[in-house]
Amino acid sequence: MAYQALYRVYRPQRFDEVVGQAHITRTIQNALMEGRMSHAYLFSGPRGTGKTSLAKIIAKAINCEHAPVKEPCNTCPTCLAITEGSSPDVFEIDAASNNGVDEIREIRDKVKYPPSEAAYKVYIIDEVHMLSTGAFNALLKTLEEPPAHAIFILATTEPHKIPATIISRCQRFDVKRHEVDQLVERMQYILKDQSIEYSDTALRLIARAADGGMRDALSLLDQAVAFSNGDLNDAAVLEVTGAVEDEALLNIARALHEHQVDQLLQTLETMQRAGKDLKRFVEDLVFFYRDTLLLKASPTAVDLLERARPTDEFKQFVESIEAETCFTIIDQLHDCQQQMRLTNHPRVLVEIAFIQIAEQGRTTGQIVQSLQQEVREMKEQMHQWKSNGVPAQEAAAPQAQPKRKQGRPTVRIAKERIRQMLERAEKAQLREIQERWDHILKWILKEDGPIYSLLHESKPVLCSADTLLIEFDDGKGWHFEQVMTNERTRFVIEEALYEVCGVKREILAILSKDWHELKAEFVAKRNSSSIEEKETKQESESDQLLSETLGRFGDIVEFED
Repeated sequence: MAYQALYRVYRPQRFDEVVGQAHITRTIQNALMEGRMSHAYLFSGPRGTGKTSLAKIIAKAINCEHAPVKEPCNTCPTCLAITEGSSPDVFEIDAASNNGVDEIREIRDKVKYPPSEAAYKVYIIDEVHMLSTGAFNALLKTLEEPPAHAIFILATTEPHKIPATIISRCQRFDVKRHEVDQLVERMQYILKDQSIEYSDTALRLIARAADGGMRDALSLLDQAVAFSNGDLNDAAVLEVTGAVEDEALLNIARALHEHQVDQLLQTLETMQRAGKDLKRFVEDLVFFYRDTLLLKASPTAVDLLERARPTDEFKQFVESIEAETCFTIIDQLHDCQQQMRLTNHPRVLVEIAFIQIAEQGRTTGQIVQSLQQEVREMKEQMHQWKSNGVPAQEAAAPQAQPKRKQGRPTVRIAKERIRQMLERAEKAQLREIQERWDHILKWILKEDGPIYSLLHESKPVLCSADTLLIEFDDGKGWHFEQVMTNERTRFVIEEALYEVCGVKREILAILSKDWHELKAEFVAKRNSSSIEEKETKQESESDQLLSETLGRFGDIVEFED
């Protein structure tokens, strides 16, 4: 017999063999025993997590000759026929290649005939979201009034593409991703059954690369076993999956921390020649820094590490790096991952990211050294002053310099523009922005954490057709300056405003004291204008009354002030 892949040989044939989906198997088993099976089910979830396997087990259990049963016997002719795919009453349809109206109409025409051998006709439609609109409409009629002998089981990886009218007529179950430990346990069972030697580290590497999919995990396992010639080790798995060794990740992290750009670029060149997957490499590096943060926050959380091994060298690295540095590097690597999805040259992006991280760390280190030097010089100068006394000229010099108010900015406030905004303010638009301000801040947080921390204590106070004014407390002069002088900061805020509210507006900033002064000035000016208009109106009405009186009574009327 020809060789069969591991994921086919070890495909679940009973509910108790399904890994990690107890919320589904228990519900179905209870429904089988109580005779409460629905006429339609929808299984949604990532690829390779057991959706069609569950559908076939249900088909066997409900048609088993020993029914009602919690588990199919897998020995009766009906169960064997369904397992082999030869049952005339169980139909497995791939909607990706049979997505037209005609195919579904054929099902609708034939479903009314009773099953020939089994108790129920079972239609398993895989990737059901690929059906056309007309096909969905044809299927809807059948789901509304199904015959008593028919059961439909739909499977999909994209449930949001299925019309709500279809979903509402099905019992929906969300199939979960498998955890790393669940995948490792299943692979251990298979390798022991196959009498193949393995290392636990190799299995965990495969489980992480599978990203929660059992089928992907077993396919990678099959490939790694073939590559290693019967002895599954770490090197074989790293070669097959394109991952990088833990020790190599630690060396790269050290090089980033020590600003060794030459070594980093050389390492990337070596990895590229070895055929390593750079996207997986960046992902592994993100998890490495995640492990670093985890161990830094909780030294006992060794069992939760994903990509790093708790060796003495790794623990020394954890002690040497700051948590803020890890946060920054993770953010930059995440941005690199996002951009790599849209390019055909991922190596360039990784090189740029590494250079930025290394140079940024070098700049920070230089700033710290400079500050330390300045502190040392100030200490020496203070020591000399204590010993020799402060010179008269130096003591008098600070008094001659005008003092700058604490927290007051040096950036000029755009008062004239704000006065114009007050004249054409849009209260309804401002109210809408104020109601959505939290959503705007959350969008900014996803894009740029430092800008969020700069802005999260501000509030929108004035809005016109093309401009939004935000207010900072008087002690936030530096925050005000950053918004008014930094083009990127304003760009991110304006983009967030557009994404949430759908209107493009320019951003201006102001401090509380200046805002209250401008408001008071505007209110006083408006009240003064109102009084003048009222007096003018009264004079106009008086003149009109005088004119009407003279016209009616003529010279017989005398007027007194």
